[in-house]
Amino acid sequence: MKDLDTGYRRLILVCVNEREPGLAACANRGSVAIHKRIKEFVKSRGLGKVIRVSRVHCLGQCERGPTVAVFPEGAWYGGVTLDDVDEILRRHVEPAPAPDRPAD
Repeated sequence: MKDLDTGYRRLILVCVNEREPGLAACANRGSVAIHKRIKEFVKSRGLGKVIRVSRVHCLGQCERGPTVAVFPEGAWYGGVTLDDVDEILRRHVEPAPAPDRPAD
């Protein structure tokens, strides 16, 4: 086993889990669009080498989703809407961590 130096300074996880009809699920509440907006923002700022934005299939918060988690801060957000994305980005991406290597 090796320790990996990915270069990432921040990891943003967005739950996009789908469940059976009638059950709470982040994907049914707009999380795919939330992920897309965050990912586009990070890419547009050339921060793809220092901020990883990933879709995950369950963060265990179905009843409180859509859920977004940001590390290393350990910040968790529930009930996120597209209107909340700018605030999450303001808190965790701006000011952005300085890239150590060339941007995307």
